[in-house]
Amino acid sequence: MKHENKIYRTLCILSMIIIIWVITLSTANAQTFVDTTQQNKNIILEEFTGIGCVWCPAGHLIGQQLHDNNPNDVFLINIHTGGYANPQGAGTDFNTSFGAAIATQSNLGGYPAGTVNRHQFSMTQNGGTAMSRSDWSSASTQLLSQPSPVNIGIQATVDIATNVLTVDVEVYYTGTQIVSTNMLNIAVVQHNVEGPQTGGQSNNPGAMLPNGNYNHNHMLRHLLTGQWGEYIQTLSPGTLYSNQYTWTMPVDIAGTSLDPTNISVIAFIAEGQQEILSGTEIYPSVIFANAYDANCMSSSATDIVCTPTTDLEVMFRNYGNIPLTTLDIIYDINGGTPITYPWTGNIPSAGSETVTIPNVSVTPSTTNTVNFTLANPNGNTDQNLSNNNSSTTFAGLGSADIGVAEIDITTDNYGDEITWALKENSIVIAQGGPYAGGAATTIPTTYATLTNGNCYSFIMYDSYGDGILSPGFYMVKDATGNVLAYGGSNYTTEDQTNFETAQIVIGIEEINQTQIDNRIFDMFGREHNNYKHLPNGMYFQNGKKFIKIGK
Repeated sequence: MKHENKIYRTLCILSMIIIIWVITLSTANAQTFVDTTQQNKNIILEEFTGIGCVWCPAGHLIGQQLHDNNPNDVFLINIHTGGYANPQGAGTDFNTSFGAAIATQSNLGGYPAGTVNRHQFSMTQNGGTAMSRSDWSSASTQLLSQPSPVNIGIQATVDIATNVLTVDVEVYYTGTQIVSTNMLNIAVVQHNVEGPQTGGQSNNPGAMLPNGNYNHNHMLRHLLTGQWGEYIQTLSPGTLYSNQYTWTMPVDIAGTSLDPTNISVIAFIAEGQQEILSGTEIYPSVIFANAYDANCMSSSATDIVCTPTTDLEVMFRNYGNIPLTTLDIIYDINGGTPITYPWTGNIPSAGSETVTIPNVSVTPSTTNTVNFTLANPNGNTDQNLSNNNSSTTFAGLGSADIGVAEIDITTDNYGDEITWALKENSIVIAQGGPYAGGAATTIPTTYATLTNGNCYSFIMYDSYGDGILSPGFYMVKDATGNVLAYGGSNYTTEDQTNFETAQIVIGIEEINQTQIDNRIFDMFGREHNNYKHLPNGMYFQNGKKFIKIGK
């Protein structure tokens, strides 16, 4: 009997060992996509930036080059925060509720700055983890060769019908750690966000768009796991952690559209709030509910300069689950008769197209509005009418009186960055700057003559890219005191205002009253002396233009 009990106990122990082994093996093999072999560390570069920071585009360029050289190992999170990130109008607030705290804990000493895995290197600023852009590459090289105790795998989808982002994360531990807990962080970043950027043209011209705006990428939009992440308690080698996260994405964040086809998800593991061990990035798969869905993303129109025409531009994306081959682009200007522009092409799901409609004639007001509507994708009714429209404004020509105009400039402390030009029919007729730096200075008034029937452009330039800071400003007035142009800190590198003088049309009776000893020339430079036999047309006398009408 004792022998039987001993055998029974042995069998029980063996059974328990087998059960534990099976459970352990099942746990280790439950993952479907995370790598279980030890990998070297990946880099999470958090760059602190802002649209008013002139050197930040140089940081964007360095970060992008670092990612492009290591596409599977270096991942970027651009965090707009601080004074340089103050909005410059509607749709330009790129801040988040998370950015300030991340920047504060880095002890950054200026912009642009960045952390490489939130690691404290010898070259970091103020004893923190932030470094200048010149140190990011060398810091990344140091960590990329180090083994990581943890691997991260992510999968993600976006359902266009519900705007729900679903993220599945697997974390597998391959090595031991000296800490007792880790923090899992999941960030959503957005790409191809159009907006202003001081210093973009000078320090990252490849990111400039044809309309003069800047193409922002890797922009932090949200943290699914909160400010500092979610706890992982078990860190022993062979341990698998998995979880699923969902986020119903808003249409916009602080007025900036959140395009679900232009986001990526970055997951990383940190020791508390600081040291990041490794991370990875994925672009979600997009689930399209409809076959026919054209999404109007944005639109623009050029200001009128000298001729009553504008170039229209509209960007749209195919939100249908089949290729988009035909589309009607319907537009009206200032509420006028709608005009249909037929488009043909071949855009896959989630693909986009920018269409330019050039030289559109318009009877302009000072401010003009053009409305776009997309219709009939592939000759069918659009199945989602909520995303088919866009509106934009453009400036017409201001009106100026002929005579002597006044140009008044008060510089900021950086007058050496300021220049300006007044152009008549694209030819410079007056200009000024650069001026002395060091203190705000009121420049003596400059005078320029505006003549009959001409088109003018007044352009302010700032080489640094931050406009004229307070108390500086500029103002242009015509001969009767009308303000033609005024501004200051509301521009970056260039600010242009266009206006025209009225074209006075006179007949033969008025011509007979002029001084007949003044020579008259036609458009080809030929002199005419017989006033009564002048053919109808445009002529010049004493540098002034007139048109003859009538017999």
